[in-house]
Amino acid sequence: MSKLSKRGKLTERQADIPYLLAERPHSLRELAHHFGVNKKTVKRSIESLMPYYPIMVNREGREVYYSFSDGYRFRQPPFTPEEVAVLLLAQEAIVATGPAAMGSPFSAHARSMLAKARASLHPSLRERLDQLAAVYGTAAVPAKDFSRHADTINRLTTAAIERRKVRLRYYTLHADTISERTVEPYCVYFDPDGATLKLIAYDHKRSDKVPFSIDHIKRLWILNERFTRPADFNLQEFLAENCFNGIHGKPVTVKLRARGVTARIFAERTFHRSQRVVERTLRSANSEETITIEMRVAGGRGLMRFILSWGADVEVLEPAELRREVAAAHRSALAQYGEGD
Repeated sequence: MSKLSKRGKLTERQADIPYLLAERPHSLRELAHHFGVNKKTVKRSIESLMPYYPIMVNREGREVYYSFSDGYRFRQPPFTPEEVAVLLLAQEAIVATGPAAMGSPFSAHARSMLAKARASLHPSLRERLDQLAAVYGTAAVPAKDFSRHADTINRLTTAAIERRKVRLRYYTLHADTISERTVEPYCVYFDPDGATLKLIAYDHKRSDKVPFSIDHIKRLWILNERFTRPADFNLQEFLAENCFNGIHGKPVTVKLRARGVTARIFAERTFHRSQRVVERTLRSANSEETITIEMRVAGGRGLMRFILSWGADVEVLEPAELRREVAAAHRSALAQYGEGD
């Protein structure tokens, strides 16, 4: 067992012991069996907690029991039914997709975290949570299995923390090529649009900050050369400006008109924080309702994929170049069905 895994087990054990003692007194033998360690290990963990918790030690015959002193109770947060519902929805979403999904190296930690959160609830509240499980849910599903990339993620995060450059052997899906490049790793993040884990890094080959899919990294070397991350770099701001629909690109201002049912969908949804309604027309006997929105998002394949996914219900008004690209894509699609010009 590595030092890291031992430390992780110790942290988990110290977090679990107070919850167990809050339920009832436990013997040293019970705790050792529960955690799968010897009695001395458990005793050391409890002794490290004693300065922070009123843990009492009682001996009954040959057994040593640990409990909280009389009058001490964990304070239960006053959750409302609505808050419990949110907790359940978060639980469903966490275990279904995202950085803690079943295919992620973080999935075991997510299950452990949720188990502790449930254990902290009053029994009646836990029962209510189980009842709501039959009512609430999520349609999200994991799209990729990242469990085999745990070592890559750990090494990238280590390099990012230590500000050390990394050399990657990277597969580019769009070009279908493998190349080597030196990067400065800034952040590892989960992209919900593509249900994938990505690295944001400064790429010396492109002289720009770009995303890399973790599962496309074939090999990496952490270099001794250091780098300085810009003090004003903010992941959320970078993504809002430079990533849309899961694809990186240069920011562009677009104006889109949606018709019919899609117009009502556009009125209800916010696709980007910069989105604003420019014009809206109501349905009449001779025409469908429309809505025109404007937003400044990352251009490129992500934006094209977004627009084309709505088919004929969405029209590009600006910029003119994007309008021509979308029109050409529609003509190409028609040609595949033998209906082009």
